[in-house]
Amino acid sequence: MTRVGIVGATGFTGEELLKILQHHAGVGVEFVTSERQAGTPLSEVFPGLTRFHAMQLITGEQALQENVDLVFFCLPAGDSCLYAREFYNAGVAVIDLGADFRFDRESDYERWYHMQHKTPELLDEAVYGLPEWNRERISEADIIGNPGCYPTSALLPLLPLYKEGLVKGQVIIDAKSGVSGAGRKLKATSQFTTVNENITAYNAGRMHRHVGEMERQAALISGVSALMTFTPHLLPVTRGMMSTLYCTLTDGSTPDQAGEVYDEYYADEPFVHVIDGWPNLQMVQHSNHCFIGFKQVEETPQLLLCSAIDNLGKGAASQAVQNMNLMLGFDETEALL
Repeated sequence: MTRVGIVGATGFTGEELLKILQHHAGVGVEFVTSERQAGTPLSEVFPGLTRFHAMQLITGEQALQENVDLVFFCLPAGDSCLYAREFYNAGVAVIDLGADFRFDRESDYERWYHMQHKTPELLDEAVYGLPEWNRERISEADIIGNPGCYPTSALLPLLPLYKEGLVKGQVIIDAKSGVSGAGRKLKATSQFTTVNENITAYNAGRMHRHVGEMERQAALISGVSALMTFTPHLLPVTRGMMSTLYCTLTDGSTPDQAGEVYDEYYADEPFVHVIDGWPNLQMVQHSNHCFIGFKQVEETPQLLLCSAIDNLGKGAASQAVQNMNLMLGFDETEALL
């Protein structure tokens, strides 16, 4: 039985990880942490997770004394680095669901997160955890930077086109997420009375930190710079994410070529599906799947793409488990819907 721990287990992502791991045949959860709720029985926090009722939340410092094989980090940007270094130096594999290992360059992290990286020496060791594009590297990695939810929803439809040189110029991304993407911490902008029967754009244009993550990964795949305009919106639903993307095809390229490229890259993928039509949130909620639809915009060289994922699933916890399965030699689909 592989032993794992979760640092920062009381948020939405930590809860989702526990829901998935309770059905994993090869994994046992050894510890769960919370700095503010240390000493509290997990049964009081998540009474529905009956398999883990005997567990008690501990601190991060206490977790360093535990004997585990892999640790998931569900912490805000800047908080994962130091604990991750301690575990990594002790020979423990790390999957960070936060932002601290999503960039390969310290300068990009500092630009988009407006803080210094506390363990830049580990960035060369980390692998970006998008399995459909980094499967082999993930299987050999000891540190994974789990992608952001918005980048996952945008990169999966875009990367095949970038890789084959079918995109030119700026890409426009209009994305919408369920409220769970805002986290469990109470904020005025995510209260029921604010969100209900409402939709709100935020950090529009090139303000959102995920712009840098998406552009960097597209550039690494294609070998040329990528430029994206990105506007996220908050939807009055609990979970699910939809991204609508507008890109200009290179001269001479056709939608048929795009279809051939998608077949080449995703025909055998267990969790990515290119469909004839448009995806919706109900297709992906509580799953690790991504559905993609596309068509040419009439009388233009624009290709319209639409993708749907679960922001807590493929956008966070279930993708992290997919990465863990690859790292530890399990079947890639183990415990994943």
